[in-house]
Amino acid sequence: MFKIGDDILFQEPAVSGRRLRRSVVVATAEDAISVRFVGKPFEFAVDQEALMYFTPKREFMQQIGRITAIEVADTPVNPEENEVEDRGPIFVLEPIGDPISAESRQYYRVSTISARIEARFGKGARLQVQDLSATGFAVLSDERFSVGQLVDVAIRHEDESCHGKVSIQSLRELESGKLRYGLRAIEEDPHARNFLKTLHHISLAVQREQLARTGAA
Repeated sequence: MFKIGDDILFQEPAVSGRRLRRSVVVATAEDAISVRFVGKPFEFAVDQEALMYFTPKREFMQQIGRITAIEVADTPVNPEENEVEDRGPIFVLEPIGDPISAESRQYYRVSTISARIEARFGKGARLQVQDLSATGFAVLSDERFSVGQLVDVAIRHEDESCHGKVSIQSLRELESGKLRYGLRAIEEDPHARNFLKTLHHISLAVQREQLARTGAA
């Protein structure tokens, strides 16, 4: 999917960060890509997850990448244009999961405030799920995480329950000081099949309940 010379934007790895910085693909392998930033790079570390944005086919996409190595190179990527820093580090990344659209939601997300669905998120206590779709959900938490970070979760609704890993796709700090996290199930997690199946069942159940209350069912 990636080729040498492609642009990839990375989001700043901080809770309150919204800045993006551009990088250029300098090498590709079967399961990895190597990039070098245009200008000063973010302070990434090995094993850190990063949220990257790119445009493969006219649609703005996003995907999580895990830093597997940081290499120091002494030669410029593009000596003629001199666009990329001559001696900047090269970051080797392993893409995680499948890319998804960064322009709009791919699945209908239903509000679950009245459904009283709870989830265990990270090391915290059970939290009320704010909304939910077939691929993820949102919670309010006091814990601090970064966009792109992977977190263990468990969720239950009546007789349906599941657990797995999610990636933090978005976050917003509220006036109360709490953080609202938008989470997406990681499809390559060992529990992913059951996780996604159960999320889908819960989403449909909540939609049926809401339709029944409004008399539309």
